[in-house]
Amino acid sequence: MKKILIIIISLLIYSCSNTEIYRVTITQGTVFTQEDLDKLEIGMTKDQVSFVMGQPSFENFFEKNVWNYIYKVTTGDEIDVEKKVKLIFDEENLLTEVVIIKI
Repeated sequence: MKKILIIIISLLIYSCSNTEIYRVTITQGTVFTQEDLDKLEIGMTKDQVSFVMGQPSFENFFEKNVWNYIYKVTTGDEIDVEKKVKLIFDEENLLTEVVIIKI
């Protein structure tokens, strides 16, 4: 009986000694890859761009013809992946420029 009690207490102490905190991985924004960016072509309509990239993370209220895509993956306080892309359209809603923002 004494041996079982010692084993149980030892296991309890050992299990409490692990001080590593679990860090949650969080994905934010519109997920896109380099393959998605490679599919974009100048002159595409907003519907075609939306089909390839998905809906933008946000549309600028002051610039109606600019779509911003932001993709970020964090684990705890560390940023694992962060990508930003700005797509600019003309007055006819055709893609004119793809700006990849380096971080």
